Amino acid sequence: MKPKKHCKHRISSSNKTPPAQKIEQLLALYNAAKLTEAATLARAMTQTYPHHDLAWQVLGALLIQQEQHELAVLPLKKAARLLPDEPAVFCNLGLALMKVGRLDEAEQHLRHALTLAPNHDAALNNLGLTSLKKRQPGLAESCFRQAIALQPNDAAALVNLGNAQGDLGRATDAEASYRQALNLNPNLTMALNQLAMLLAARGEQSLALKLVMRSLQIEENPTTKAYFVNIVKTLHAPHLDPSVRDIMIRVLTDPWPASIAPSVARLLQTSPDIGPAVSRAVHAWPQRLSGQDLFGPEGFPAVARDPLLHAYLVTNPALGVPLERFLTMARHDMLEIAVQNDQLTETDTDAVLNFACTLAQQCFINEYVYAQTPEETAQAAALKNELIMGMKNSQIPPLLRLMAVAAYLPLHELPNAELLLQITEPPAVVAVLNQQIREPLDERRLRDTIPCLTATDEGVSQSVRRMYEENPYPRWIKTAPLQCLSVDQFTHVTFPLASPRPLDKTNAETDILIAGCGTGRHSIDVAGRFRGARMMAIDLSLTSLSYAKRKSQEMGFNDIEYAQADILKLGTMHRRFDVIHSSGVLHHLADPWAGWRVLLSLLRPNGLMKLGFYSEIARRDIVRARAIIAERGYDSSAEGIRRCRQDLLELHKHMGLGLAVDASDFFSTSSCRDLLFHVQEHRVNLPDIATFLDRHGLRLLGFEIDKEVLDRYHQRFPDDEAATNLHNWDIFEKENPDTFSGMYQFWVQKTEV
Repeated sequence: MKPKKHCKHRISSSNKTPPAQKIEQLLALYNAAKLTEAATLARAMTQTYPHHDLAWQVLGALLIQQEQHELAVLPLKKAARLLPDEPAVFCNLGLALMKVGRLDEAEQHLRHALTLAPNHDAALNNLGLTSLKKRQPGLAESCFRQAIALQPNDAAALVNLGNAQGDLGRATDAEASYRQALNLNPNLTMALNQLAMLLAARGEQSLALKLVMRSLQIEENPTTKAYFVNIVKTLHAPHLDPSVRDIMIRVLTDPWPASIAPSVARLLQTSPDIGPAVSRAVHAWPQRLSGQDLFGPEGFPAVARDPLLHAYLVTNPALGVPLERFLTMARHDMLEIAVQNDQLTETDTDAVLNFACTLAQQCFINEYVYAQTPEETAQAAALKNELIMGMKNSQIPPLLRLMAVAAYLPLHELPNAELLLQITEPPAVVAVLNQQIREPLDERRLRDTIPCLTATDEGVSQSVRRMYEENPYPRWIKTAPLQCLSVDQFTHVTFPLASPRPLDKTNAETDILIAGCGTGRHSIDVAGRFRGARMMAIDLSLTSLSYAKRKSQEMGFNDIEYAQADILKLGTMHRRFDVIHSSGVLHHLADPWAGWRVLLSLLRPNGLMKLGFYSEIARRDIVRARAIIAERGYDSSAEGIRRCRQDLLELHKHMGLGLAVDASDFFSTSSCRDLLFHVQEHRVNLPDIATFLDRHGLRLLGFEIDKEVLDRYHQRFPDDEAATNLHNWDIFEKENPDTFSGMYQFWVQKTEV
């Protein structure tokens, strides 16, 4: 959706007017798109000539072009006061307000622009966009048609028309509008992207992929990247063009907007190179196949050298039972080769060693969750003891044997593991040593730098702390970059129809608390979203906090203040916060509602909270699995979890355990423990949450939820435009019990002033 911006100068009646030379210089810089120089001059002119309209008008337009819409509002409001009859100013002001989610104000100024100039095509287009955001697609379509009648060759307006038609359920009309836009401008990425999504929804994934690839070639930006990720998530075809695979590798290894890990797992297990081996592993399970039988006539190298497989295994826990079966058998074969020390050709040796390194990294990421036969366990233990004996004599072990051990236990647990850091070649081995020795050593050193703010309550809090000391959750590698916003801009853009009250603070003036930060992924995401805010992140577990602090330093977020604390003890804290995040935490307290009340006591008036609670309805499969675990007496040791997982997978074939074995958390040890073995878990329902909100002066702004779910909710309850009626949501969840399979994740605002 592309808005329209205008900058039109009209001489002010003010007596204090800049010299004509200054005006000409500013307009020349603006028209030459020298944005930085023009903005510098415009700011200077607003200081010297504050009652002259030009500098304010140009500054606002420049800030819009630089995507700084929140900053553009003030100069455009000043320009509007100086030029009350100039439609271009009100058009730009409406655009800036629409971009920051202040939709009612945006509509007011855009309608004023149209009162002044009924045929102002940019104002019509921007009013249409505002109407789309207000869930008024009929009005939006009318605005876009009027704009197109005035400018028939406006390809961007045709795309906007297509979006309105799509929201009205007229996919055929939408497609025609997108194609008409592309006839006018074949390189218009917004048209390519929207047509790609429409075709993907219709099941034409191959055509959709071609369009989004073309879009990426034209302009690779966060928007086109996000469309590529969304298209790839719909792919099922095993045959991929090499260029598509190359981009998927970049999505996995570079900071792209979102994860495609589940899609890559699905594609790998059906790909021509790896798919047959995966099928053989699944068919033979639980029997372990030899390398020749597993990898088939194409042999081991074809699989071992697959760059997409490598990128996936070193960045994500491998998802899905078929891929897990294959990797479990491949690890078994790597161990056999290392133990037998067969003579291999130099080429095969390199291939085996590189793949062993990849497997070792994967096993460290998933915390050795794969099943082991008793023979494997004995062989790995014997190999480990052999390495320890050699290291006592300062001997560097054979690299293949070292990597085989690293696929069964973390190398930092070996005595004198630091000696292994002397190894500097090859790079694949060094990557494993950094992951399994250097980084854990860094985390141990960081433990001493993390202050303790409160004692930890005996009982549940201590049990939860011990659990996360043993299994910090989750072990993550990278996180997607987020657009930097102010808190006000975020809440208005995310929940525009809920009309959140503004904090009226810059990020530098905003205090944020992450209550229960775990291993830091969430705190880093928040720091990236609200860059420059003052942030404190607390957790019970020092092991988790050490991981979080290491990752924060690695990613350049050095200003996050990490501390150990118990939420239930924070009531004595003297600090207050504008925003508090506590997602997936309170339901692990002895009393979640008591924990929520403590956090509320730390929240400033008009402050915002993001909460996450388990849903009683959505967790029904987890409840069934936990009952089986209790009945059969599995313990939460690594071996107990490995044995339990395999047994649950067998039971799943007959009784269907759903989320308990399908969730991504099932595929690593710490996350599986958090999913199925947690020492304390509460589940709530929406009426309980509604009662708490009413009693404590909190207003629901909305859920963080997929657009597809939100669209279905609006079809069911069209009168609840802001989607904040919890009675309606309770009905919707009962009709669609997997809606909140992750959690209820929602934002509230304190209503007291």
